[in-house]
Amino acid sequence: MSYVVSQVSHRRQRYDTVGDWIPGQPVRIHVSRMKDERYVFLVALHELIEYELCRMNGITDREVVEFDTNFEKERRARLHSFDAEPGNDPRAPYREEHGFASMIERMVAQKMGVSWPAYERAVVALSPSSHVGIRPLIGN
Repeated sequence: MSYVVSQVSHRRQRYDTVGDWIPGQPVRIHVSRMKDERYVFLVALHELIEYELCRMNGITDREVVEFDTNFEKERRARLHSFDAEPGNDPRAPYREEHGFASMIERMVAQKMGVSWPAYERAVVALSPSSHVGIRPLIGN
């Protein structure tokens, strides 16, 4: 298995997400471009962990993308708060995998001296919807 991690313009993401894993050979990890390289690393780390756990547990890219895009539609309809994370939703098919990846991401952020609130603000600032109080996804 091989992986390619790339920074991309946020507009080039498949949907309003800061990190995205795309199965294939190689597996592609797209991270929205950010000024702090530690933030890019943390998103990439989250995506790598989440991808591998989903793959091991038979959770497909299609299931994840479908859930995330539907969640974002629900958010625009004000069914979720601006800070709700799709992967934390009890209906998310990848909830456990996302939760574990987030735990590791937070632990590494702390070790790197990253302020989690500052990190979240940087992520929120990427989304065009942040101007209307809707938070983009951290992670696929």
